[in-house]
Amino acid sequence: MPLQVQPMGSRLRIRYEVGLDDEGNPRYSTRTYSGVKPAAADQDAYDVAVVISGLQVYPMVSVTRVNEAELVNI
Repeated sequence: MPLQVQPMGSRLRIRYEVGLDDEGNPRYSTRTYSGVKPAAADQDAYDVAVVISGLQVYPMVSVTRVNEAELVNI
């Protein structure tokens, strides 16, 4: 049986280093931005994350793209 994948949505999850804990280990905070078009190129999504991070006080550590899709058995 063939399977069809239908993209439903995409989000960017950006992780920031927000300081150090009492033992000197880095502390992190994560922000999630929804509404990313599933058809958007990965490079374009990353470029947007870099621009958003430029508006933040804390340095960006990582960017994760979360894609959602519906699997339809046709």
